[in-house]
Amino acid sequence: MIAGLLHRLRYRRADAWRAEVDALEKDLASPPEDRDVATLVPIILPTECLTDAWPGPIVPLGRLPFAVAWATVPEQNRFIYVTDELAAYWRDLGIDWRAKAMQNLAEISEGRWWGDKCDGAGKPFVLALLPDDALGPSRLLLPHLLDGVLGPDYRVAIPERTCAIAYRTDLDAGQQADVDAMIEGCFKHGTEPMSDERFDPAEFWAPFV
Repeated sequence: MIAGLLHRLRYRRADAWRAEVDALEKDLASPPEDRDVATLVPIILPTECLTDAWPGPIVPLGRLPFAVAWATVPEQNRFIYVTDELAAYWRDLGIDWRAKAMQNLAEISEGRWWGDKCDGAGKPFVLALLPDDALGPSRLLLPHLLDGVLGPDYRVAIPERTCAIAYRTDLDAGQQADVDAMIEGCFKHGTEPMSDERFDPAEFWAPFV
């Protein structure tokens, strides 16, 4: 599982950030009515994006080293960020676009979309949140989404921008070593490293509950 995870991260496009900026600049010319709120989702970004240069709504995620912005996704892995103009357009139409983004995220998060590694009893002790839609970290914003898999006592990390890790806290030494290797490996080898810190999952929910 660990080797496969690192392989996927190593071979992502190294110029992904530049590609997103180029795409955003191109799509800024599109009229707001062409943007589909049905594809809107929240995106977790590093706090370095919290600058005046960001073209739209973006908010810090509590004390975490992350921020949340929003994007429409007209096709898989193509994120067009919400501008202030677009947010105002939806607001004038009476659309609670932030709530709609969370609703959309919840709908695409039904079913099994993660990889896992299990203990001797067949119970997952770590989940790799690296789905094809690149929204693994965003799903940490959904309160209690993973409780049914990991139980109520677990921790999370976002070592790479498209990958999150969630793991139980009642691990033996071997299991903990596996978790640490996953997090450190993704952080070291991913093309868009985020943080190798571990967090209480409830810290991701507070702004959205």
